[in-house]
Amino acid sequence: MSRTIYWGDLHNHNAVGYAQGSLARSFEIAQEHLDFFAHTGHSQWPDMPVMPQDAHMKWVNGFAVMKRAWPEVKRLTRAANRPGEFACFLGWEFHSSTWGDYHILFPDDAGELRYFATLDGLKAYARDTGALLIPHHPAYPRLWRGQFWEHVDPELSPVAEILSEHGGAERDRGLHDYIRHSMGGRATDSTWQWALDHGLRLGCVGSTDDHLGYPGAWGEGLAAVLAEELTREAILAAIRARRCYAVSGDRIEIDFALNGAPMGSELPATDVREIAVSVRGWDEISMVELVRKGEPIARAFGRQRPPLDPWPGRMRCRVRYGWGPWATLAMPRTCDWRLRLSLSGGSIRHVVPAWQAGPYEERRRDRVLARGERSCEWQSFTARAQAFAEDPTKAMLFEFDGPASAVVRLEVIEPAPRLIERTLGELARNSAAEFTGPFTSENVQIERLVAPASYEASLEVTDERTGADWYYVRVTQANGQMAWSSPIWVG
Repeated sequence: MSRTIYWGDLHNHNAVGYAQGSLARSFEIAQEHLDFFAHTGHSQWPDMPVMPQDAHMKWVNGFAVMKRAWPEVKRLTRAANRPGEFACFLGWEFHSSTWGDYHILFPDDAGELRYFATLDGLKAYARDTGALLIPHHPAYPRLWRGQFWEHVDPELSPVAEILSEHGGAERDRGLHDYIRHSMGGRATDSTWQWALDHGLRLGCVGSTDDHLGYPGAWGEGLAAVLAEELTREAILAAIRARRCYAVSGDRIEIDFALNGAPMGSELPATDVREIAVSVRGWDEISMVELVRKGEPIARAFGRQRPPLDPWPGRMRCRVRYGWGPWATLAMPRTCDWRLRLSLSGGSIRHVVPAWQAGPYEERRRDRVLARGERSCEWQSFTARAQAFAEDPTKAMLFEFDGPASAVVRLEVIEPAPRLIERTLGELARNSAAEFTGPFTSENVQIERLVAPASYEASLEVTDERTGADWYYVRVTQANGQMAWSSPIWVG
């Protein structure tokens, strides 16, 4: 049966808890640009320490908000779930200094907000309700809300969340360091690789853990799920089978199989492993790595300067907008955007928003207003203040299909009328930019196009060896965006 990659956020927060943003706003944003979503409000911390200056009351008060709002959480979740169109899951979050943090995802609308003094109690409830428990931000030091992998039950927790706004937990080195919170840096024995090294068969997902009430915020983590259909049942079945993976922001597509079996599979012992990897990104592929037992054994690369003759036809494009004045000069502002992109002589095959969470705005919205084969119009807003990772920009990603002579026309309607008009052939050689006013005004840029030879890469490896092994795929793009597949186990 064919499977589709669906994109979603299984771990997100708002003011129903101790974060920002209304509950209704989160559900609205999720349905604008995701396939599935779970609001997992902060609910409890059974072993919470008493903190200096009563700082722990932030958590205590947030938990009380979640308890009062639980009936409304259930109502909005039930209303948003539309089989075939959008899958919405009921859930909540469990903090623990001792055991590490989890969020629970229920298979239906019958789940309840319950309170537990121990992880064992939470596990028993998950078994009784058929729910998933997903450990998240695992790489903090143990006893500082890092993960004790010895307590993880793969039947209840077939995957771990290895990328969120906290950082990346694949291993204790690499990009996405743990620097945004107060629990310290990455601890080796709390990382996902450590768990795999010690025999746990865990897949992986990303999710934002965003605290500005913005599900699917670009750069903070997303879950990719390979499912037969867009329903709660199919999404959860795929996660239980570990047919899922993590991306940091760009929706990088991974096809990974060993002896014909997909990611997440457990295969019997075999001396010959035929491995096939195919990747499609949204920027140049800096590297695709096939990792075996924590060690890369093969690599593939996208081309930085591929030939454009003959013209490839398909090209990928990033329209980026924002920048603007420095918040430190006492002149911060939020800029409202309205943009329209059209393509004459070709077609727009895909449109993918890349919208980050900041700045927090309760009433402003990033939204696609109209979309067709020849044009796309959208509204958005940017600011330096509260920009995630100090990136004061947002973007829309396009895939074009057409000859080099096809003309891209980008109209800036707000904040000031501007026009960029270039052929695909010209944009394949040079980026194009316009400022919306005098220095230090905002800027819009069409980045240089990316050809298939740059954004696609593949590996075919025959690995002949005996014994038990696990393999996964790690992808890095030139713009720093990454992806990690769930493993395949042999033996």
